[in-house]
Amino acid sequence: MKLLILAVIIATVNADDYCHGIYINDKYYNVDIIKEGVNKVHQIAYSSRDNTLYFTFEQLSDVPTRSLGYVNFNSEQTGIIEGVRNATGLAIDRSRNRVYVGGSDGLFFLNEATKVPEMLPVSQDIRYLFFKNVVYFVNNKRQAFKFDSGVVYTVDELSLVEVEKFVEDDDNNLLFLNKNNLFRVKLGTKAVNSHEKYVVSTIAADNFGKPYVSAKNGLYVYNKYKYVLDRISDKLTGLKALTFDMQNNPIYVVNDKIVRLIVNPIPCFGD
Repeated sequence: MKLLILAVIIATVNADDYCHGIYINDKYYNVDIIKEGVNKVHQIAYSSRDNTLYFTFEQLSDVPTRSLGYVNFNSEQTGIIEGVRNATGLAIDRSRNRVYVGGSDGLFFLNEATKVPEMLPVSQDIRYLFFKNVVYFVNNKRQAFKFDSGVVYTVDELSLVEVEKFVEDDDNNLLFLNKNNLFRVKLGTKAVNSHEKYVVSTIAADNFGKPYVSAKNGLYVYNKYKYVLDRISDKLTGLKALTFDMQNNPIYVVNDKIVRLIVNPIPCFGD
């Protein structure tokens, strides 16, 4: 009996000492800090074809300038891609491996071979991008549009509201942020539903169209059956940006760090 008790104590101590991961929805993840010291990241997007994370951030200078950076997970190479003034919005069409970038001068895409930005016929000051079948964007006036076949259209469902960020889920809902408040509207309608009790920093849809909401008191997913937010972690709070890799592992920004979570099949009982 004494040996058994001693073994339990040792196991508990080892778990506390060596388990530094995070549980999300009963899955245990190891924490991989990809990059530190990145100032004011605006948006991140992951390209599965070249295993690269793209991010827009503010460079420290006398005059703040927003730039486009990247980190390749295979080579660990990092760099800055020039050519988009005040790059802010980011989205990826994964079916074509096309990276879209929005900035002060409009909408661009990266040439896949050269990574040189090429301009598209959109000249608005873009602050946020989202891709689902077509490119959606939010301009500096908090107006939402979509770019389809060379033409810019208003997002009718969001035409009467101000928007900072939004995603489309797998159930024909648009979830959007305005001044850290979360709202929802069904496609084809303009009836806005509020989730205002949450103070929200960012939203993102995973590879299956499930909306994730980062709030002041945890990470949530939208439950389309109950029309509520279900908290899946109280450890991940106030994220600045969020996306998902090819295995649907979360990649996020907290403070000045870009972090990737990797599923660990061996659970930890010490956290």
